Amino acid sequence: MAKNFIWGPDGALPRIEEHTKRKLDVLKNYLDVYFDTVVRNPAQDRLNITLVDGFSGGGAYQDGPETRAGSPLVLLNAVQQAAIRLNVGRDKPLEINAKFIFVDDEPEHVAALRRELLSRGYAADDPQITILEGTFAEHLPAIIQQINVTQRKGRSIFFLDQFGYSDVPMSSIQAIFRSLDRAEVVLNFAIDSLLNYLQEASADLQLYRQFGIDARFIADWRQRKDENMGRAITQRALMAHIQANSGAKFFTPFMLWSRTDNRWMMLAHLSQHQAARDKMLGVHWQEQNSFTHVGSGGLFTLGYDTRLIESCDSLFNFSAIDRSALSRELVNALPSEVHRIMNGGELEVSRLLSEIGNRTAGTNDDIFQVLSELAQARELEVLSAKGKPKRAGTQIAVNDRLIMPSQPTLFFPSRW
Repeated sequence: MAKNFIWGPDGALPRIEEHTKRKLDVLKNYLDVYFDTVVRNPAQDRLNITLVDGFSGGGAYQDGPETRAGSPLVLLNAVQQAAIRLNVGRDKPLEINAKFIFVDDEPEHVAALRRELLSRGYAADDPQITILEGTFAEHLPAIIQQINVTQRKGRSIFFLDQFGYSDVPMSSIQAIFRSLDRAEVVLNFAIDSLLNYLQEASADLQLYRQFGIDARFIADWRQRKDENMGRAITQRALMAHIQANSGAKFFTPFMLWSRTDNRWMMLAHLSQHQAARDKMLGVHWQEQNSFTHVGSGGLFTLGYDTRLIESCDSLFNFSAIDRSALSRELVNALPSEVHRIMNGGELEVSRLLSEIGNRTAGTNDDIFQVLSELAQARELEVLSAKGKPKRAGTQIAVNDRLIMPSQPTLFFPSRW
């Protein structure tokens, strides 16, 4: 493990790096959005959730002259702040019953985390906090069992900020989504590190086979003629395998550059629910220029994509310029996609979002805006949930339905 991720017995904190700051910012901002979203009903008086940090470290970093909260404190603070924020103006008090599970396989890191929590006023025997020494993979079965015992829906968020790529087996990700209905995973994956150390013999190792790496994969990677293009294509193929084998319906990868190591890392959000994917995308739009999204702004597919041959610009930045490009691409791509899924009948907007959720950097609002523009151009019609036609330009809702226009425009056939 790198020195900048070691918490020693002398109490000295490791220096935080820029890419770690960005990951922690995303985690904090996503938790804010998450709690604001799941507790919208003013009559709700309780939310049960488990927050798991699979690679917790010692709880804090040195950031110049200041101390910066690590992921365990980000989780704890987010719940405390949400409880305060969401109770403003409520007649019925809301309780967020959060359980925290912090895991690290380094005894000194566990000891440092305990010291950090004590220094911040948390009791050593706090019933809401469990600290486990050992690997995340070995503790996961018991963690899943604990969540299922205490929660009917299995509502949980797993923050898995592994140092490399080998400490979160695909079997662990599969177990989470197989066992917990409302689980979400935020996974860090050192994708360039894996590629840089691939050898011919790697194809025979389960560590690599679980990510879809075989002899052909390695041969294609080692025979690449263009470094940037070959790396981009191989990264996307690797992501496609992770997506297919994760057990999650929605897999949204973001790329983060580490200046310290001169390599790309992947921060992926995995969930079973389209709304969760939408909220995470919204957070990345707020964090403009900190991350890039894999693929174009319109509709794309992970894995080998011929468009990468045309341009090395395979990463999409969350900027105002990119948002304009995204809108143009969606206007061109959505009509044929709607027609394909619709297959001559009606198409629920919720189903459209589910079908294209893994294939765009656009949020639901971006897609709604384009659908509204297409409706105004009479390239499709929108029905309310009750089946009544909606006026063109009216705001689109998730439970609306789309139908082919009764009177197609002059350009309708070429669009569709």
